[in-house]
Amino acid sequence: MKLFNIFIAISLVAIAIGFLFFRNGFNKPQNTVSNTNSPVLMDRLNYIDYTEQNLESAKRNGRPVLFFAATIWCQTCQALEKEIKESGNSLPPDVTILKVDYDNDKVMNNKYRVTSQHTLIVLDKNGNEVKRWIGGNLDLLIQQLQEI
Repeated sequence: MKLFNIFIAISLVAIAIGFLFFRNGFNKPQNTVSNTNSPVLMDRLNYIDYTEQNLESAKRNGRPVLFFAATIWCQTCQALEKEIKESGNSLPPDVTILKVDYDNDKVMNNKYRVTSQHTLIVLDKNGNEVKRWIGGNLDLLIQQLQEI
């Protein structure tokens, strides 16, 4: 019985430590660049989190915008995000990619009629939708951007 009590005590301590370690780890955004209205910073970045301010800044700078509706649980979204971050220099430099949190940004989803994660929408510099598709990897993304 004494060994069982020690096992229970160690298990409770491990659970408490795990809770302390993970309690905020799953709620943090993966790309923390936001609230960016500096033209200099916008010129250097082409993959940032969606905010209305970032969208307006991209349009003011005359840049086409690609919305990427992603989730943290979508494996294909995560794969594309990894490809963008690792090979972003192969993307057209004048395109701003705004990552939209599909699960939590319902206003954006309704405004642009996004019904599925891994939806990509290209807007021209005036904010008009030019192209839309669901899924794909970096090669398809580059191909679609070159066609506009």
